[in-house]
Amino acid sequence: MRCPECKTLNDDTAAACNACGLLLLKTRQELDAKKPHRRAEDFAGQKRRAADSAVDHCRFCGGEVQSSAVRCRHCGEILNETFYRERARKWRSRLNYASWVAYIFGLGALLLFRPVGLFSIAAGLIMSIAYYAVPAEPVGGTDGNGKPKGLLAFLKRQIRLERVQIPIPRFPKKKLVFVGTPLVAALIGYAANFVLLQEPVNDVLKENSALAGMQVSAHYAYYVVPGVVVYDLKTLSRTAKPIDVHAAFADFAGRLRFRRFDRIDLSYQGVTRASVDGATFRELGTAYVRHDAAGADFVLNKFPRLVHIQAPSQPGQSLSDYQALLRFHQQWYGKEE
Repeated sequence: MRCPECKTLNDDTAAACNACGLLLLKTRQELDAKKPHRRAEDFAGQKRRAADSAVDHCRFCGGEVQSSAVRCRHCGEILNETFYRERARKWRSRLNYASWVAYIFGLGALLLFRPVGLFSIAAGLIMSIAYYAVPAEPVGGTDGNGKPKGLLAFLKRQIRLERVQIPIPRFPKKKLVFVGTPLVAALIGYAANFVLLQEPVNDVLKENSALAGMQVSAHYAYYVVPGVVVYDLKTLSRTAKPIDVHAAFADFAGRLRFRRFDRIDLSYQGVTRASVDGATFRELGTAYVRHDAAGADFVLNKFPRLVHIQAPSQPGQSLSDYQALLRFHQQWYGKEE
């Protein structure tokens, strides 16, 4: 190799000129020429050149196109309908499979977490609609004779439900799946009870200093029945008054007034003492947030008479509104003062 600076001839392996010390950089072509040659590279290059040079003629306009072309670049007609059919079949099969999974999961989630179940079923419905929206045939396709397909034939093919077979993956650790599924379901159920019911109760107790020391557990019946809520009064402080306990329950009803329940069970230390129907519970919450005379009258005077007591008092007793309120709390958790 000759030095470009002083024109001194050096060895091909020399890194610097022997005369002037100039660094001799190898060109890319020289470095590639010294690499070991692979025959697979020649075969790959020949294959690419053959594919690029292979041309075909469009059966509609006669223009030259590649043999692997899907549409003609001259007239835009479809040349390979199989490509679109396979792609449509793949997308439709995925949507069909995903919609059924969403339906099944939604039906199961209704028992634990109603909003998630409804959302999952709605997602399955949307995917079912998208299934019919994906074209089963290429738009602008032709029949066997080369004639364009009519709209009626396209709609018949579009609304026909295909039977797809998708292999379910095999789980090598089936025991882990059977054990993990109930644990995940239990975790979802606990999260639903905590976020939807227990968290509003905790907010009520934190915002009112008169309720310090009071503990309440709110959850669905058996933790899985979304239509029945259990309002369990665990502990009370010595300074807690019935009016404070009553205000806490009314505030809880006000936070959940937009939700629909069949029944609310009032318990004390795990024992159900009374119950309120869902309509009365919503009316209590609405009256509490109104902050007017009519709302206060319903919360303090009318509501205690609408509660269903498990062990009702003897018939024939005529009580005033204040006495009815105290009797309700005495029968609920046995505290009159």
